[in-house]
Amino acid sequence: RVYALGEREVVDVEMELETAKLVHRTVKKLGEDIDALRLNTAVSAMMILTNHLTGLAVLPRAALERLVLILSPFAPHLSEELWEKLGHQPSVANVAWPEFDPALCEDDEVEIAVQVVGKVRGRVMLPKDASEDDARAAALADEHVQRSIAGKPVKKLIYRPGKIINFII
Repeated sequence: RVYALGEREVVDVEMELETAKLVHRTVKKLGEDIDALRLNTAVSAMMILTNHLTGLAVLPRAALERLVLILSPFAPHLSEELWEKLGHQPSVANVAWPEFDPALCEDDEVEIAVQVVGKVRGRVMLPKDASEDDARAAALADEHVQRSIAGKPVKKLIYRPGKIINFII
């Protein structure tokens, strides 16, 4: 699949935000996984990136170059050939590991557990900087939470941004 990407036309365009985030997250994850010898999850992350790049109508050069660089410890011969096809002369083995942007590795949304009297009744996806009112509204929209509260007055609401919201009845 990676070789098929190398056969496609590569264009010098800026990566879309979604692609850039996935590329940077993959570079970060591979660095961590290789250090921890979690090679199976490293390969899985590269497959996710490969599948994403395969689905793009326009393949950005920077994205494919980074994929080839992070693939090189796992498939050096394939990486060397693709690196040469991309027009680079020095060996891929002599190129530094790609850097990642920590800002692009952060999630815009987080999953927050919704508890009613300390028991998890649901989960909601919220922006990481959601206000208490937004979190409350999203939590109350969940049918499991509505059934658990069932018209009882909420005495107290505990909200920890990015982590949990707890309704005390």
